[in-house]
Amino acid sequence: MFTNSFQELVQDFTPVSVEEAEHLLLQEGTILFLGRATCPYCQRFVPKLHSVAKSAGLTVYVIDSTNPDPRLQALRQHYQAATVPALLYTGPTGVQVRCDSSMTEDEIRQFLTA
Repeated sequence: MFTNSFQELVQDFTPVSVEEAEHLLLQEGTILFLGRATCPYCQRFVPKLHSVAKSAGLTVYVIDSTNPDPRLQALRQHYQAATVPALLYTGPTGVQVRCDSSMTEDEIRQFLTA
């Protein structure tokens, strides 16, 4: 179904540090993806997120969830992003989080416009 690998697709996302992500999540419209290449659920989710982002011209920031920075665990706890893939979006009502690899492209699109 999908021809590109996780690594190829996430190259189109913008890698950020945990500190940068904390600042970005204060700005409405920020999209942050947390995941890792070895996660089968992330491998299933990334092609859909990539397709939505590409078609809508969205910037997706990414942090590899294997990052040992203790601040990443604090960020995940703060936003209750217990599992990956985790998609965080700063909308008008604050940061929304979904940890659901079964989201369809339409569900992703709707989540990112909520």
